[in-house]
This record gives sequence, C-alpha cells and structure tokens, in this order.
Amino acid sequence: MDIATVSGILLMGGMLGLGIYTRQFSDALFNFHGVYIVMGGTFIAMLVNSPARYLAGAVRELGHLFSEGEAADPERVIRPIVELAEQCRMRGMSALKEADPKVAGGFLERAATAALEYSDSKFVRQVLEQEINQAFDDINEVANIYRTMGVLAPMFGLLGTLIGIIAVLKEISNPEAVGPAMAVAITSAFYGILFANIVCVPVAGKLRSRALAQIRIKSMVLEGIMEIMKGSLPMVVERRLQAYK
Repeated sequence: MDIATVSGILLMGGMLGLGIYTRQFSDALFNFHGVYIVMGGTFIAMLVNSPARYLAGAVRELGHLFSEGEAADPERVIRPIVELAEQCRMRGMSALKEADPKVAGGFLERAATAALEYSDSKFVRQVLEQEINQAFDDINEVANIYRTMGVLAPMFGLLGTLIGIIAVLKEISNPEAVGPAMAVAITSAFYGILFANIVCVPVAGKLRSRALAQIRIKSMVLEGIMEIMKGSLPMVVERRLQAYK
C-alpha cells in the first residue's frame, strides 16, 4: 500500500470534515451550478480531446494509486533474476522457461522468452527497449489526461463564474438577491480550482513517478537478461542489478 497516497487522502478528508464541523465552509459553497459546469464541461471536453483507450486507462490507473508496486522494494525483482541466472548456469538457457510471470508485470517472462527464442543479444535488447519505451509513452499519455483536466477544470470554473455574474447583473436592482447570486457565481471557480489541485495535478504527478519507476524496474530486468545471455556469473548479475536500487 502506498502510504503517501493514503495519508494524503485521509488528511484531505480530515481537513474537509474539520472545516464542515467548525462551520468554516458555509452552505453557499455547495451548489449544483458549479458542479454541473466544472465536472460536466471537463468530462465532455476530455471526450473530445482524448482517445477512448487513454480515457479507460486513466480510470484503471486510479485503482493502482494505492499500491506501491515493485519499485518500493527492488529486491523483489533482483532475487528472481539472480535465481534465474543460477538455474541457467546449471541447466543452460532452457531454464529461462521457468521465469516468474508475476515479476515486473510479466516483463521478466517476456524478456526471458525473447532471449530463449533469439540468440542475437542486440536484437533482443532492441525489442525489449522498444517495449519499455512504448509502455512509458502509454502511461505518459494517461498522465496527460489528468494534466489536461487540471488545465480545463479552472477554465470551466471561470466559465461558471461568468454565467453566474450574468445572473447577478439581472438581479442588480434587487440588493437582497445580489449577495446569494454572487456567492453561487464565485463557487464555480472554487470547484474548478479545487478539483484541479486536489485531484488532477496530484494524480498526474503520481502517474509520472510511477512511469519512471516502471522504467527503472524494466531496465533492471533487461540488464539482467542481457547478463544471463552473456553467461555472467550470478554474483556478477546481482552486482550489476544492485546499481538500479
């Protein structure tokens, strides 16, 4: 479990709860007008802006924010690779068939299969590097979904404010109605800024850090497989991989 993510969400919930309990948040902050303009406008704009597969990926990645993954403990990746190197030293390259399919999201198994099928280490490296780069591009596009939402949400909040101000101007001759109408108008900007800075920008940053961590883990697997193909001793393989920690 990612302690940082969980802690941030709990603290945010605690701050909101405290604000409501101490009545720092007035009832004027809660209105359907702001939510409708900010959330609805941002969602529609993203449907037009982004391919469906990246939008689906953005939803899936939300479920992964609470898990640290193998990057939190590189030993979980180093150990299986060193064990695989030991097996290859004893039984030959055919031992690559026994690569753990759960390591690095299945990348170790795919790398081992490529090494087993092709004897050209340069070709194997090229294929695996292409997969690593493509995976990074995909996760970066998913992160861009949230970056774009972080830009659009405040703009739609401003749009909601302008619409609200028009309503205020219609009631300018009625002083009692101007105050509540202006409060409704300004809260639209509040929702847009809050959604952008509490959800969109932090999630985009977390996805970027996860993408970089995945590159490091997959690069570790790639170097391990390359060392195994060269016939390096398990100790040498381990020392080589320790540099990625």
